[in-house]
Parts: sequence; structure tokens; C-alpha cells
Amino acid sequence: MEQAAAKNRTTGKKVFHHFDFPLFAVLLSICLFGLVMLYSASYYYALTKHGDGLYFLKRQLLCFGIGVGALFATSFINYKFYRKAAWWLYGIVILLLAATLVIGETVNEATRWIKLGPVTFQPAELAKFGTVMVMARLMCSGKLKMQSFFRGVVPALLPLIPFAGLIILQPNLSMILILAFTAYVMLYLGGVKISHRLLLMVMGVTVIVLFIVVKKGYHADRIYYYLHPNADPTGVNFQPIQSRIALGNGGLFGQGLNFSRQKLNFLPERENDYILAIIGEELGFVGCFLLLAAYFFLVIRGTVIAMRCSDRFGRLLAGGITAVLAIQVILNVAVVTNAIPSTGQTLPFVSYGGTSIVIFLAAMGILLNISRYSEVEEKNAAGTEQQHS
Repeated sequence: MEQAAAKNRTTGKKVFHHFDFPLFAVLLSICLFGLVMLYSASYYYALTKHGDGLYFLKRQLLCFGIGVGALFATSFINYKFYRKAAWWLYGIVILLLAATLVIGETVNEATRWIKLGPVTFQPAELAKFGTVMVMARLMCSGKLKMQSFFRGVVPALLPLIPFAGLIILQPNLSMILILAFTAYVMLYLGGVKISHRLLLMVMGVTVIVLFIVVKKGYHADRIYYYLHPNADPTGVNFQPIQSRIALGNGGLFGQGLNFSRQKLNFLPERENDYILAIIGEELGFVGCFLLLAAYFFLVIRGTVIAMRCSDRFGRLLAGGITAVLAIQVILNVAVVTNAIPSTGQTLPFVSYGGTSIVIFLAAMGILLNISRYSEVEEKNAAGTEQQHS
């Protein structure tokens, strides 16, 4: 692994630092495991639908390669760059979300993707990390009083309104939920009072309930059938039921790699949102536990990186990136296990989805960059203590 050199502020000597290798190693392991499971989960469906058992794997490999390139690129860009560029990046995301509504491709009554030749791009994925960057930028500017609701909390949340409005029009309520959870975590990291956060939570739940009641249709049906899990077993509840069957078939140690029965055109979205069900069927509870343990390790390392960073913007940025990862993993696991209604969010680094893997890897590169500068600051502090002693 390449190392970068920086001068010690007190001694003038160079100290060498590298990014968090344990985090990188576990991240790469999850990605490679994801490629193996994607191949296993998608081969039969890809062969019957596209005439090529490697159809999904080939596309994921291409995006994985792009994502790794993005990871290394962002890992060598000083994270403080994003403080200066936050509003430019915010504007780009707004334009892409607006363009999606105009030229986007509609699938299952939702317009969320822009088609770029043989691949599709989902701009809403950028909004997750756009939320983190803009809120981190605002909360460390010194102009907002984060202990005040109207002079701190409200201004910090205002930039999210265009995100929410454009994403609701797609529509994509699950993405709104992720943005809401992310914003809540950012406010917590920014030192907002618990009373203000509870008020926002009540307001958010009220708005979502009103939206579902007024709009009815798709989202109301999801909740109804979630509350009645055995209703319409060949229709709306077909996928949740098949997911439960897959997990039940897996037991403790699973049926064995490539021996899933539910992937044989029983479980829809086997390579996407519900790939964890196939992992559970083939590798059992043990396989799922090890994968979740790996995600937990990433979250712990991300939290440590955030805590070690002496720069407020860096702490907020690292904490926000880590929060997005944790939130999405939790939501995906909850959906696959039928703990919550289906939300349509991928399992990071594992599910099929080019936009998701590229953007998540790029975000992890930013986290790795923050870890590099945190290490330098620790070494500089140690050098200063030695001089004083």
C-alpha cells in the first residue's frame, strides 16, 4: 500500500502514514464475497432471461472495477476539499435528480434511473452522501447555533427540502427514509439537543403517515400486506413469503454454495434487494452472521476514525458516511427478515447495482482518507508531548 508523507509541524521531519488497512481489507473481502454470491444467486435467472449466466456478474464486475478506481482516487484527495466543494456537489445532485424526472427510465411506475448505454445510473444514491457533506459543511461553518432550533437546526435541514421533493416525485419513499435517518444522525453528531431531535422525529413520522394516507395506493398496500403477511401469497406477499422460505431452508449452516432452490425463479429480486435471503439459504445463519459481523467491523472502524479526527468537518463527514452504511445494512436486513415492509434498498457491496457499489466505494475512499490524516495528527501530537517532556 502506497504511503503518503507529511511534515511534522513541530519537528519539521516527515512522518509516513497510510490509510486504515484493516478497514480496507474487510471492505475488499465483503466485495469479493458479494461477487461470488451474486454469481450464485443470479446465474440461473440470467441464463433463462438473457441467455448468459454471467449477465449480471459481468456488469457488476465492470462497476466494481470503476468503484475500486473511485475508492483509490477519493482516498488520496484531502477530505477538506469536500468542505469547499460541498455546494458544487450539492448543485450537481439537484440537477441530476431533476434530469431523472425528465429523461429517466420508468420501471414499475417509478422513474429513478438515467440510462447510460448498457448501464443505468440512479442519482438518488448520490443524495445520501450529498446530505452528509452539506450538513457537515453547514454545521461546522460557525454561523449556525446548533443549540438553537431556528438558528441552527432549521437552517441545517433546509438544503434537504429539494432532495426530498425531487425524490418523492420519482417516487422513492425508501430513499426519503434513509435521508431522514441520515439527517437525524448528523444532527446528533452536530450536538443538537435531544428535545429538538425528538420534535423532528415526531414531525417526520407525522409527515410520512399523512403522505401514505393521502396518497394511498402502493405505499399503503405495502403496509397493509406487511400487517397481513399471509394475505395474497401469490401476489404482493409472494416475495416476502419466498424470502422467509429461503431463510428457513438455510438453517444453521445452509444448503451449500450454489444449492439454493429459491433462486430458481421462486424468489424475485434474488440478485438485488433480497440477495441476503439466498446467502441465508446457501450458507445458513453462520454465513449471514459472518457477513453482518464484517459490516459491524466497518461501522466500528468508521466510528473510531470519526472520533480520532480533530477536525470538526472531518468528524461529521466520517460519522455521516459510516451512518449511511449502517442505516442501509439495517434496513436491508430488516426487509429480508420481514421485520419491516419492503423498502427496495440494496445490501451495500453485495447486491447487484452498479450505482450503489460505485458510490459506496467512493464514499469509503473518503473515509479512508480521513483515517490517513487522523493518523498524522496523532503522530504529531505524540511528537509534541515528547518534546515537552
